Amino acid sequence: MRVVGLDLAGSERNTTGFCIFEESGEKVVSTMLLHTDEEIVSGLKNACPDLIAVDAPLDFAGTDRECDIALRKYGVLPPTMHGMRTLAVRGTALAKKIRECQLEYVEVSVRASSKILGLNSKDDFVVQKRLMGLDLGGDITKRILSRDELDSVCAAVTGALHLLGESEVIANQVVIPRV
Repeated sequence: MRVVGLDLAGSERNTTGFCIFEESGEKVVSTMLLHTDEEIVSGLKNACPDLIAVDAPLDFAGTDRECDIALRKYGVLPPTMHGMRTLAVRGTALAKKIRECQLEYVEVSVRASSKILGLNSKDDFVVQKRLMGLDLGGDITKRILSRDELDSVCAAVTGALHLLGESEVIANQVVIPRV
């Protein structure tokens, strides 16, 4: 199984976390930081994933969606908030590009997933240790990862759980781990 997790930044000026999660006997993650949609799409094509799990709204129409309201209990910010609107617009445009590449993708919420999986902490080192506790190998055990990379790992883990049937879909839109 191969899943790409994306922690999409609202602007190409900021870093997007990109994680390739592979499981074939052992679970290995490789992470990197990207900026442009072109870099992201190229990375997705090269990875040939079974699924892409994106931590960003992927179908923004200017109003709160049913899933946004349901996810508030996890502290997820709605895409109608000023700072989130830019991310939602970029996510919607990126989803279109991913569809054009005929790649499978889902929207995930890293904030909700990290709380459900017990990964949530303001301390990046604590988050990394907790992710390592999921028996992940690769970059996560070799170097200190940035918050964007850690969030992309969480997105990828959520995508992998979805492929394994261990997830639920909130309002037919956002995938989170099954509680």
